[in-house]
Amino acid sequence: MSNQGERPSHHDRSTRPLRLIWWAAALVACTVAAAADIGRFTGKVVVEWLDDDPFVRKMKLLEDFGFQEPDGRLWVARKGAVLDGVSIPLVFRDNVGLPFDGAYRRASVVYDYYCRLMSEPWRDVHRMFYQASLADGVGEIDAKVMYMTLYAGGPRWERRGSSCFGSCHAAAPSLTWEPALEGTDLKPVRVWVRQTNPSLDDIDRRLDAVLKRPGPHIFAQLR
Repeated sequence: MSNQGERPSHHDRSTRPLRLIWWAAALVACTVAAAADIGRFTGKVVVEWLDDDPFVRKMKLLEDFGFQEPDGRLWVARKGAVLDGVSIPLVFRDNVGLPFDGAYRRASVVYDYYCRLMSEPWRDVHRMFYQASLADGVGEIDAKVMYMTLYAGGPRWERRGSSCFGSCHAAAPSLTWEPALEGTDLKPVRVWVRQTNPSLDDIDRRLDAVLKRPGPHIFAQLR
């Protein structure tokens, strides 16, 4: 039986630094993996504020800036684009805050760019904002509340070549709309999100059941 007061052997003392290095490397690996799970931003937000309209804050991107989702999908807001945050609906501003402010400001830049470009499905753009908010440092529940608010009041659009353009809007230069929120109480949905931490799909289904004018027509659009 060994003596409990026995000093560590020379072997234990010599391997201790190696164990410390191993644990440090494991911690770094876990940190990198966690960051990869929420995506990452590429570049920096470098802008020139424009003063051509005293009522709308506009800024011009002086460099490309982007966000890469965990699956590798890259969203790039191109140099020269003029952004104004108008894609952030009033319901979001009233309940969360102004665009380009707060912890989600970098996510707002990429989101506003793609809402103006309308080159990708609107659902994908909304979900990108959620992922980018996480990468911007927003907590999961708060990011889902932001996503819920954008899904409820943010812009939606049909891309060229979609079924809607092909059948009845072939001559339209663009087709965009926002759900009608008049008389729609989003507070119960917001409380539900905070209490249950639902999936994004569950949030979509809950809002689809209460939103008015979910598309440009009274009937559902093909996706």
